[in-house]
Amino acid sequence: MHDFKIRAGGLLLMVLGAIAAWFFLLGPLREAHAGVPEVRYQLKAFLLVPLCVVFGIAFLLRGSGLNYRDVERRQLTLTGWLLFAVIAVLTAVGYWWLQQEFAELGYR
Repeated sequence: MHDFKIRAGGLLLMVLGAIAAWFFLLGPLREAHAGVPEVRYQLKAFLLVPLCVVFGIAFLLRGSGLNYRDVERRQLTLTGWLLFAVIAVLTAVGYWWLQQEFAELGYR
């Protein structure tokens, strides 16, 4: 039952990440395509979306077997560091991509 809850939490994280991407990243991009004079987006979303999606997928696939942290020593394991490295790369690539899209549409 515990493993099911963790996997369900992973699914919930993925849904939360998709909702955040839809409203806070793709919404402003849609506004830019529509030609709105000023477009605003949340920088936090660039971290929130990859964090939710990466950990959501990891929890969904591995469940309670995902050992991303050492509870006793209060530090990340190699798996945890790799997950955060993937999140960092996705955050940087996502930010770069959205900036390129805005620049192509004449926003800066």
